[in-house]
Amino acid sequence: MRWPIDCPLDRCSPVAEAGAQARALAAHALGDVIAEQANLPEAFARHLRRTATMEPRDRAFARELAWGTARLAPRLDFFVSAHLRQPPRKRDADVHALLLIGLYQLDVADVPKHAAVNATVAAASLLGKKWARGLVNAVLRKLANSERTIDLLPEGPKQALPPWLAKRLRHAWPEDFEGIAEALAARPPFTLRAIDPDGARRALTETGGEVALGKLVPTALYLSPARDVEALPGFALGELSVQDEGAQLAASLLDARPGERILDACAAPGGKTLHLAQQTPDIELVAVESDGRRAERISENLARGKAHCEVHIEDACEVDAWWDGRAFHRILIDAPCSATGVLRRQPDIRLLRRDSDVAKLAAGQARLLEALWPLLKPGGVLIYCTCSVLPEEGPMIVEAFLAAHPDARAVPLRELTGDAVRPIGPGVQLLPTTDRHDGFFYARLARREG
Repeated sequence: MRWPIDCPLDRCSPVAEAGAQARALAAHALGDVIAEQANLPEAFARHLRRTATMEPRDRAFARELAWGTARLAPRLDFFVSAHLRQPPRKRDADVHALLLIGLYQLDVADVPKHAAVNATVAAASLLGKKWARGLVNAVLRKLANSERTIDLLPEGPKQALPPWLAKRLRHAWPEDFEGIAEALAARPPFTLRAIDPDGARRALTETGGEVALGKLVPTALYLSPARDVEALPGFALGELSVQDEGAQLAASLLDARPGERILDACAAPGGKTLHLAQQTPDIELVAVESDGRRAERISENLARGKAHCEVHIEDACEVDAWWDGRAFHRILIDAPCSATGVLRRQPDIRLLRRDSDVAKLAAGQARLLEALWPLLKPGGVLIYCTCSVLPEEGPMIVEAFLAAHPDARAVPLRELTGDAVRPIGPGVQLLPTTDRHDGFFYARLARREG
């Protein structure tokens, strides 16, 4: 069960005091997620601001602990819980998180047992709870001296998935289930989108990196090892962006033409918006996003790429609040969803999402399609996509929509092929892979003329 990572954690933070501080930072952030008070990026950023003196390598160490532990949390929690007399209280979610972080070091990261235990116990002293040190010490020492067999775990924890999601995925993809689960528990590759792939590949190779080409879109590059994106040649100029290869398909499939009016609905954080603007500069691009804070990311991305777009901070479904009455040639709906296809990049979804959320999200997706379809010109194209691997958020939504709208037809996505590409209903499902793209559903709809 010991899996290597790019940077062995005991070397990421060689100073014991800093190592304890980094572990405490990770525990505070992950504890907020367990307590359902924030998502992981928000919690991590908030607690990081309180540790302004932390060295960059220790910040990276803390982030690796928080994201890596969240990625395997259901499995880790199963073993930790076996050594607790009672479930942790919600107000002690930070201690709960620290126990998971300790086991992550023991079983997954290349950290000596004594270093993992001692530094994590030291971190317990920084949580402001004196009693936690004894508990963390006792539990981690028991875990360090016990054997854990993953194959004997029940469905869900075995695959590092919440049981409800494991059940849904096995039902939807019985033959692919184990591969999907393995991919969702893996560390994601460092994927870039390049305006000039050949030039970017040469420049990145000169910096000492290994670069592999994408298989679905020519703009995708896989860089190993991962590094600070700000230091990449061309990033500051907008020539490079961090974007999963599956996500890069959106702009490619929309295939905007110069002079066309394009809508990017639910646009934050703006990766696809910038891609659209850079792929076809001479378009009239409109982006809509309901979350004001996330909408700021759209403007930041566009500014970095020196691209322009009309941005509205509104609910895309409330058309009268932002639409000027002029129809669009093409519409991209990247619908809010369960994010089950990107669990490795958003691992806190394992802790925050509930089974009942799927039906609510599906209803919102159907509402988006209904609201935005009338804004499409006859003869126009709409791309519907979600970063989900659940049929309830993909083919079932589109099939119901097509049945209710005679003026809509599905256009086959025959150009999408590969080992992890599954035609399903009116669209295509990209299954997540360990070394390539995340999980996405895509459907291309055309509006009949006349």
